[in-house]
Amino acid sequence: MSELLIELFCEEIPALMQRNAENAYLEIFNKYFQEKEISFKELKVFIGPRRITIYSNGLDKETKAKFVSIKGPAVSSPKQAIDGFCKSNKINESALVIKEIKGQNCYFYEQEIASQLTRDILLSSLAEVCMSYVWPKSMYWSDYKIKWVRPLKNILCIFDKELVPVKIGHLVANSLNVANSLNVANSLNHASTFGHRFMSPQEIRVVDFAQYQQSLKENFVILDRKERMEMISSAMAKEASKLGLTIKEDNILLEEVAGLVEYPVVLCGKIDSKFLAVPSEILVTSMKVNQKYFSLFDKDNNFAPYFLFVSNIKSADPDIVIKGNEKVLSARLSDALYFYEQDLKKPLEQSLNKLGRIIFHAKLGSLQNKVDRVVKLTQIIAPNLTIATEAAKLCKNDIVSEVVGEFPNLQGIMGYYYAAAKGREEVATAIRDHYKPYGPSDSVPEGAAAILALADKIDSLCGLLLAGEKPTGSKDPYALRRTALGIVRIILENELEQDLVSLIRSASQLYSEVLKFPEEEINHIISFIEERVKNHFKEQFDINNINATVDLLKEPNLLTTKKKISSLTLFLRDGGDGEALLNSYKRANNIIGKLILKGEVNQGLFNDYDRKLFDFLSTSSEIINSQIKQKQFDKSLDTLAGLKPIIAEYFDNVLVMDQNQEIANNRLLLLDQTRKLFNKIANFDLL
Repeated sequence: MSELLIELFCEEIPALMQRNAENAYLEIFNKYFQEKEISFKELKVFIGPRRITIYSNGLDKETKAKFVSIKGPAVSSPKQAIDGFCKSNKINESALVIKEIKGQNCYFYEQEIASQLTRDILLSSLAEVCMSYVWPKSMYWSDYKIKWVRPLKNILCIFDKELVPVKIGHLVANSLNVANSLNVANSLNHASTFGHRFMSPQEIRVVDFAQYQQSLKENFVILDRKERMEMISSAMAKEASKLGLTIKEDNILLEEVAGLVEYPVVLCGKIDSKFLAVPSEILVTSMKVNQKYFSLFDKDNNFAPYFLFVSNIKSADPDIVIKGNEKVLSARLSDALYFYEQDLKKPLEQSLNKLGRIIFHAKLGSLQNKVDRVVKLTQIIAPNLTIATEAAKLCKNDIVSEVVGEFPNLQGIMGYYYAAAKGREEVATAIRDHYKPYGPSDSVPEGAAAILALADKIDSLCGLLLAGEKPTGSKDPYALRRTALGIVRIILENELEQDLVSLIRSASQLYSEVLKFPEEEINHIISFIEERVKNHFKEQFDINNINATVDLLKEPNLLTTKKKISSLTLFLRDGGDGEALLNSYKRANNIIGKLILKGEVNQGLFNDYDRKLFDFLSTSSEIINSQIKQKQFDKSLDTLAGLKPIIAEYFDNVLVMDQNQEIANNRLLLLDQTRKLFNKIANFDLL
């Protein structure tokens, strides 16, 4: 058994591209080994700022010989089919043999394939495999003909402890040309790589993977991305513990920083107290976006005047490194402080005229147009809640502020601070929370913020769908599925007695001046939200009960719908009356089938069993109507449960399809009335 070690050594790979590339190369080489029929026991991929390493062990030194027999077309097939078979297998017709299969003569292509040395396979095909991954962004360099994420500098390739001179573009694994390009004095006739760019840039001879990994570590390169992340996390936890503080968790930042360094060294710096007047969200964002620093907080979740950062060198004098980073951060935060102070000087309403110059969507007008619509919608949803209307007028103003211009992710948050600074705390809270929920795990807003969030989301959803931005497959660039789910959650979790269909129509009509659309487009929006309603309820209820109950055109109040699903679920529990009644419904439904029934029920044709069923239907129908109107779904189902002995007795004693056609039709009409009684409560066809 042998091992394979490949290293593609290059200039710095963008940090946030590394994890996807690592996973992709793992998949690529798995597929490659399978296609080449090279067995292996283990396959790993490592990635860092300057190298991608592929390692596999347990490889056979040669592939197994085999006999291939490929069935082709029948001998009597058209010449075109036979030629096509030959072409697909890259052979001439003379190479075909004829065999009888189930009494028919067919062409076969048969070949003895000898075993191949794995090293020869690798030498002839590795280059193509290594270059097969398509990076999100790639580049050409110098006058070379290859294209990759960053300029390649060296190729290391060892199989069974021997150098494999794989050629990729102008590079050959550890050739003299490569050595010269890296300013290595002697020619390389052996496998080699290079250590840390600053602390140990010299050549490292490589024999096998174990020695390779250990030598890199000795030369200040931690090969495994996950190991670098763990080193950073552990070191930061120790530094935070010394100060009695906690780190603001940020896995994306952690992954990015681990992709920027080969040898992580965690250091701690201080923040000048003058910057603590700035909202912590600005400080955290500036430190993360501009400097890749981690923030610290005290036990009461107050921002602490310290920061953690990861250096790529182990300095003899860490204080110099820390002071340098403190100086750079001070300049960054000075800008943030200036932006914030400038924004505070402006009246809240001053930004309104600027919103008219920002396009919300090319077909839907400006942000000011959106604000005007949202104001009207808040008045429709909660006409007496003036706080929501006031907040709606100001909810997008912070978009044109200096701070949000620098850090767009602080929309809403800065609006809160600016309104709160003017003493309008309730308005400020509504502005801050009206973008919520950001996702399925986020909390929903409450009070005035819930009304504003609902208005803002329903406006965006209706407008963008009417403008033709409907999601397709996995693509949803405007996050409309998430928006629709947010609408559903806001209504349900705030227990808003809201006619959702009426709200959709109102929101759509506000676009009538800029868009022309048929009524059918509004129905598409209703259907779109209805699907999200069903998805939301899946966490609590059976999908059949959901499908039988959710119909926004029939019941546009989500609270009522939830209550109905809950009642139906309880009614249909195992062993209850509901299960027996459902079976009776299905029996009636099967008897009627696709028959088109005409006429009215004729009581003159009744026997005793027909009369009992008819009387129950006549009496219960109005009772159930009244109970449904009062949203007493438990009671309506209890009333329906009274049908159980009557319908059971009916089917036991009555032949519906009587020989007398008139009686048979009358009984079918009676069963149809029975179905309609069930379907007043839910669509039992879907259960």
